[in-house]
Amino acid sequence: MIETLTAAAPAGTLSNFYRTAAGAEIDLLLTLPDQRLWAIEVKRSLAPKVEKGFYHACEDLAPVRRIVVFPGSEHFPLQHGVEATPTRT
Repeated sequence: MIETLTAAAPAGTLSNFYRTAAGAEIDLLLTLPDQRLWAIEVKRSLAPKVEKGFYHACEDLAPVRRIVVFPGSEHFPLQHGVEATPTRT
């Protein structure tokens, strides 16, 4: 999934993993060519929920988009500005 998301990003986008010693973590951090950050979490569950480490990482980095990709079919909001985005529609 991460390879697919990275390949679909605009040309010039940098992709990274983010983790701190305190446990803040983002599966995929995209730095777009204009330097905006997108934080992406990948979940296998049909009912995705985000762990507090993701929220702490977002507090550290202030990404403009916070996305959880999951194998569902509907797009819906989660807490704290996080969007659940399906891998299929």
